Amino acid sequence: MTRRTRTRNEGPVLVVHPSSDLYGADRMLLESVRQLVDAHGDVVVAVPGPGPLVPLLLAAGARVEQVFSLVLEKRHLEPRNWPALVRDTVAGLRPALRTMRRLQPRAVYVSTEVLPVWPLLSRWAGAHVVVHVHEAELEMPAPIRLGLALPVLPAHRVLVNSECTLACLVEAVPRLAGRSTVVLNGVAGPADPRPARAHLDGQLRIVYVGRLSERKGVHLVVEALRLLEERGVNAVLDLVGDVVPGKEWYEQRLRRAIETAGVSHRVRFRGFHADVWPWLEAADVVVIPPVVTEAFGNTAVEAVLAARPVVVADHTGLREAVGDYSCVAGADTMATDAAAQLADAFAAVAADWSRFRAAAAADAPVARRRHDPRVYGRQVADAVAPPSSGRFGGTVGAEVLRGPGALAEKERTA
Repeated sequence: MTRRTRTRNEGPVLVVHPSSDLYGADRMLLESVRQLVDAHGDVVVAVPGPGPLVPLLLAAGARVEQVFSLVLEKRHLEPRNWPALVRDTVAGLRPALRTMRRLQPRAVYVSTEVLPVWPLLSRWAGAHVVVHVHEAELEMPAPIRLGLALPVLPAHRVLVNSECTLACLVEAVPRLAGRSTVVLNGVAGPADPRPARAHLDGQLRIVYVGRLSERKGVHLVVEALRLLEERGVNAVLDLVGDVVPGKEWYEQRLRRAIETAGVSHRVRFRGFHADVWPWLEAADVVVIPPVVTEAFGNTAVEAVLAARPVVVADHTGLREAVGDYSCVAGADTMATDAAAQLADAFAAVAADWSRFRAAAAADAPVARRRHDPRVYGRQVADAVAPPSSGRFGGTVGAEVLRGPGALAEKERTA
């Protein structure tokens, strides 16, 4: 494939995403695609295979293709795994080359930093390249964070979902600061959420929504349930989500922990549900307990949008996402007494239920304005528009985007 200059109206927008699921980053990808279709019309989304995301992308008006891509994982950056990295890079390069040659896209939107082949290949092919970073691996060693961030360098524009993500990215590669902008996630919620029940008669209903994984700290909630039971607090937990394929061992471990803690009658595995709102509406409290860095916190925002009190890990991007709301009770899930802190937070919400309930009702409309999907989508579409194009409404402006890249962009477009 030969490099060449794009004309203004040539080729589709190509969107590359590493998943076909419907978790946090997948939902953000869907919102991005909806706005890109409205702005440009011809959008092709490359995903690795079938999944619940695909029919929603088609309903949004995008074309969907299944394209194998190398997904850069931390294990790839360990010297003993470099042969596997080379092998997987070659395997991912061929379908990427074929896709680029056939589509000749005018712009490429890579929805995560862990798709290293696409930014360099797209830049070499003459497309306008945008990478949207959703990851903040602050607990990783500096060489690994550098290895994860370097593939972002070919991008013309870099979008990040939080100040936490921005700090992690720029610390690893300072040169990315001038082209990086914070765009708050757009999260669609109910227009008129039903308030939480007025009185906690019977059991305190706790819900967890998300992946069942060790990183997400679900086992801590199980231990917190045991502690609540010892204190005489009657609580139940619904787990709405599933394990990552290939990591079924965690669910087995979780079930053993539940049995050992003696709370089998209090925990219900509900499986994955694309529509999370009925589960949030049925809950009294939503819990988000990860034990590692979180770049943002879509699930926490969804809980606020549903007008439900939130017990959340008080660190990194989660603090940034919901720290300003009054319906939130925090716990340091990275501490040695994390389960006890979670139990304390649940007990505090139950003991002061009227205040937390009223705060949740007041916080919901604030969250709707802050995370309006239409505003988010327009910011993404503006960033994806090549600087010479008016097709998306002009070049990216500092009035729309937040972050350290906004001032530099305003000066460039003045």
